[in-house]
Amino acid sequence: MDYRVNIFLRQKWNDPRLKLPTDYQGSDLLTIDPKLFKCLWKPDLFFANEKNANFHDVSQENILLFISRSSDVLLSMRLSLVLSCPLDLMLFPMDMQRCKMQLESFGYTTDDLRFIWESGDPVQMNDIALPQFDIAREDVEYRNCTKFYKGTGYYTCVEVIFTLHRQVGFYMMGVYAPTLLIVVLSWLSFWINPDASAARVPLGIFSVLSLSSESMSFSAQLPKVSYVKAIDVWLIMCLVFTFASLVEYAVVQVMLNSPGRIAAEKERRRMRERMKEYADVEEEFERTRDSASPVGRPSPCSGVHPTSNGMSTPGLFGTLQGAEARYKRVCMSLSDLRTPDFSIVGSLPQDFKLTNYDCLTARAEHDTNKWSRSLQRHDAAHETRTASQSGHSSSRETGRSLLASAFPTLLLPFQHHLLVRLLMKARSGSVFNGRLRRHLLPSN
Repeated sequence: MDYRVNIFLRQKWNDPRLKLPTDYQGSDLLTIDPKLFKCLWKPDLFFANEKNANFHDVSQENILLFISRSSDVLLSMRLSLVLSCPLDLMLFPMDMQRCKMQLESFGYTTDDLRFIWESGDPVQMNDIALPQFDIAREDVEYRNCTKFYKGTGYYTCVEVIFTLHRQVGFYMMGVYAPTLLIVVLSWLSFWINPDASAARVPLGIFSVLSLSSESMSFSAQLPKVSYVKAIDVWLIMCLVFTFASLVEYAVVQVMLNSPGRIAAEKERRRMRERMKEYADVEEEFERTRDSASPVGRPSPCSGVHPTSNGMSTPGLFGTLQGAEARYKRVCMSLSDLRTPDFSIVGSLPQDFKLTNYDCLTARAEHDTNKWSRSLQRHDAAHETRTASQSGHSSSRETGRSLLASAFPTLLLPFQHHLLVRLLMKARSGSVFNGRLRRHLLPSN
């Protein structure tokens, strides 16, 4: 980097040959005409890191020369300099630069001439306002930089070091904030439906291209260096995040379209349809139960018709066949089997267990139909036997037959698959040895 300065260079030395007369009555400093400047001896000073320098001669040469009574010569001139300053952009734009100004003798060695900074504050600066850097007087450092050149010897040199702190406000608003917003914009694709590829893909591509363009345009304004700068790390990470959001969408699409997930989704939809179907059937049975007619009156829902003696005859199996066929496709959880609404739960033995989702199998369906047919045959035989009986005995047996035929109707609103298993076990005698078997199987 180069930096340009306008300075008043003041040099002071002692020349015994230039001594004012003792009878001189003027001031202690004698102003010399600038035309005599070339006639005087002057130090051969030059700026070691100078790239360009100019004297100011408007409206005349800006040179001031004083001679004191003690033979001290003060030379002041106005210069415009362009000096070089090596940059360390490792921490850019939060970096700090140290720029030097070196003043060195060209022909006189240290045996003939030595440069020494004036005591106190040799470099005086007014309030300097730089567009990109901050500098303070406390950040100015003075050093001696005497140099050795092979073949000629040591040459006197002094330097002043200016510490410049870069202002990051421009880069915060011009680089960090826009790139951060682009990254956040790319993250919005995470809230878009994965099936909406027309919205997610252009958003990711736009973010990647925007960051790439921002990075290239900004890098063109910086010096070409071989190392990585701090802002390069920021831009690269922003590009990685935006590119990762685009890659994430591709990964999500692969996972969504995997055969295993598609099969699982179909199974979940099938189970939801079954549960909805079960809810509809349960609602239908609730309406049937609420609208059922009392015993002795005809009911279109139950299919029960009164006999000549005022008692009803069971005829529920024909009505329940359609509902049973639909219930056989529904699975119920084990937690539903232990509800207080199920009045015969207390009759279950301790070792009677069912799986969490114990669906009806073809064997259970076969046994259910077989058991229903057995009950129907039993009812027909019972009606034949009760035809010869009278009074209270006929009513009692008819009620028992009604309970046997209507028992599936009472139990289906809870768990139909449990009914099937209970009836199967009741046939084998492994579960109900008592009251349930007596109700279901009337004695001869």
